[in-house]
Amino acid sequence: MTLDSMDSSVITRSRYHSTLPAVRRGYNAVRMKTTTTECDVLVIGSGMGGLRASIEARRAGLNTLLVEKSILTRASASIYAGALVARVPPDYLVKMGLAEPGMNFEASIEDSFQYFVREGARTGGSNFTANQRIAMTVACEMQTRAEELRDFGVEDIYAQRWLGPPAVYGTHMMLPLLAHARKIGVKTRIMTMITDFIRQDGEIVGAVGFDLRKKQFVTFRASSIVMATGSCGQIYERSYAPIRMTGDGLAMACRAGATLTDMEMMGFDNWGVALDGVPQYWIPGSVARTRGVLRNAQGEAFFLKYAQEHRVAGKGATLSLDDNLSRRYGRPFIELVPHLIKASMTEILEGRGKNNAVFLDLTKVPKELWNVDSKGIFTQNLLRGFNLQEHPLPVAPICIGDFKGGGVRIDERGRTDVPGLFAAGDVSPGSSLLYALVTGVMAGRSATQRAHATAVPELTSESREWTEDQAAALETILSRTPSHLGDPGSIKSRIKGIMWKSAGPLRDRQGLQRGLEGLKAVEEEAIPNLSASGSYRKLREAMEAINMVMSGQSIVSSSQYRTESRGYNQRLDYPDRDDTNWLRNTTLTRAGDAAMTVASEPVDLVFMKPEGYEERAT
Repeated sequence: MTLDSMDSSVITRSRYHSTLPAVRRGYNAVRMKTTTTECDVLVIGSGMGGLRASIEARRAGLNTLLVEKSILTRASASIYAGALVARVPPDYLVKMGLAEPGMNFEASIEDSFQYFVREGARTGGSNFTANQRIAMTVACEMQTRAEELRDFGVEDIYAQRWLGPPAVYGTHMMLPLLAHARKIGVKTRIMTMITDFIRQDGEIVGAVGFDLRKKQFVTFRASSIVMATGSCGQIYERSYAPIRMTGDGLAMACRAGATLTDMEMMGFDNWGVALDGVPQYWIPGSVARTRGVLRNAQGEAFFLKYAQEHRVAGKGATLSLDDNLSRRYGRPFIELVPHLIKASMTEILEGRGKNNAVFLDLTKVPKELWNVDSKGIFTQNLLRGFNLQEHPLPVAPICIGDFKGGGVRIDERGRTDVPGLFAAGDVSPGSSLLYALVTGVMAGRSATQRAHATAVPELTSESREWTEDQAAALETILSRTPSHLGDPGSIKSRIKGIMWKSAGPLRDRQGLQRGLEGLKAVEEEAIPNLSASGSYRKLREAMEAINMVMSGQSIVSSSQYRTESRGYNQRLDYPDRDDTNWLRNTTLTRAGDAAMTVASEPVDLVFMKPEGYEERAT
C-alpha cells in the first residue's frame, strides 16, 4: 500500500489548547500585575532570524518590538555559529592538501545557486525532503543579504576565522547586529517569556506571557508576529544546544493551529565529548579532527569496516586511515554524518563501546596540523586538560540544536499557514546561520506587508477572557506547594531521558511507542502538578517543560510514522531509504483541543530529483 492511499493517523492527544487549562484563582494564589503592550510587528527571539526580521520591519517605519525570554542574542544558536559560510579556504591549506574548496561567495551567481540548492537538497539531514523553493530563495538572496550586514556594522561576515582568534562564537556578528537594530529604533524587552498566541477569527492577533524581572503578566497586541525562537535541541539528554532551546515556538505554533513538518529530522552529530565530569562539548570540524579514526573499546577502526559492509565508500575512496574522512571514504563529509552516527551508536548499543562512548583516535595526527586553522587551536584550548596526542578521546553522538530539517511549515516568504504568524530561523524547517539570515529577511518583509495593510486588532471579550484564564493558570503554578513530582527541573530531566532513549540517533517501533507512553505519563502525572514556588525563573522552567512535552510528542509521532531511514531519522526496523513510498514530508496538525494528527504529502521536487527517481516512479 502506498502512502497516497493511507489515512492520516491520529498518534497522540495533548490536553493543552493553550499552554495550560483554564483554572480558577485560589485564595492563596500569587497575584500577577497585568499590562498590555501594542506594536505593529512583534518578533520573538533574538538570534540571527529574529534580529534580521526586526530590522526589516523597523526600517519600513513600523513600531517593532523584539522580545527575548533570556538575555538578548545569548540564548540563541546564532551566538556560537561562527560565521555565515566558509569562503574558499586559504591557498596554503589547499596546496598542502589540507582542505578542499567549498562554497565560494566570489563565484558567479549561477554557480553559487547551483551549488547551494543541489547540496542542500541532496545531502545533509533530510535527503530530498527539504523545501526546495526555500533553498532557491536562500540561494538567490544570500550574497546580497550577507554583504548587507556590513551596512549594519558587521566587519567579518564570512570567515570561519581560519587565521583569526581561536574560537567559533558568533559575537562578532550578533552584537553589531543588535546594536544596529537598537540604533534604528527597534524596541527590545528581555527576560519576557511568550507562552501562547492569541487566535481570533482564525488569525493570530497577539500573544501572552510574563516578565521575569517585573513579575507581571503581559498581553501583546500586534498586526504581525514573527517567531524566531529556535529549535528544541535541549529536549535530549545529550545536547550541545543552548539551554533555552526547548521548543517553545514549535509548541505554541502547533497549539495555535499551524502545521509542523518533518519533525522526525532532528539533527545529531558524532563528535560530542563523553568524558565523565566534563560538559558535553562538541568538537568542531578542524583539519586535525578530519584525520581522526573512530575506534571501539577493542581498538578496532569500526567505521572502516562499516563503510565497506554498507557500501558507504564512494568513487575514489582511498580507505587509508592517513587521509581525511572525505578522501578516505570518497564522499563529502556532510554525506558521511548519518553513517558515522549510526555506526557509533551501533557499537555502543551492541556493547563494543565503553561507558556509552566510542573513541576518536587523534594520536597519530601530526601536532602541527592542530595549528593550521582556528578550530584546531580552539579544540586544544577546549580540551587543554586532555592529551590528544597520547589518548583517544571518548566521544558519542550528540544533539546539535541547529542541525535539523523540521519545524513550523513556512513558504519561501516566511509565512505559516495561520494568518498573522510568520517564522524564521531554526523554528522553521531548516538550519544554518545563512538560512536564518535570509528567512529573517523574508519573514520580516512579509510581516511588514501585513502590518501596513492591517491595523492592530482590538481583542474581543472572548479573547480577553482567555487571556485572564492564562494569567490565572500561571498564578496557580506560582502558588502551588512544591513537590518533587511537580519540580520543573526534574520534569525536564525526565523528558530528556525519555527522548534520548526512544527518539535519539537510532530508533525502532518499540522504542518510539515507549517514548509516546513515557511522554503521556509526564503529561498526565507531572505537568498538572507543576510548581514554581513563587519563582518566576522556575515559572519559565515550568512553561519550557510543557513545551518540551508537546515538541517531544511531535518528534516521536513523526518518527514512528516515517517507516524508512532517511537523513537524521534512522530506523533499525526500516534500515533503507525508500524513495518510492517515502519521498514525502510528514505533517502534524491540531485543531483546538483535538488530538495531534500526523500525515504526509509528496515533496515538491521543483528543482532537483534523486537520480533515477522518475524511472522508479513510473
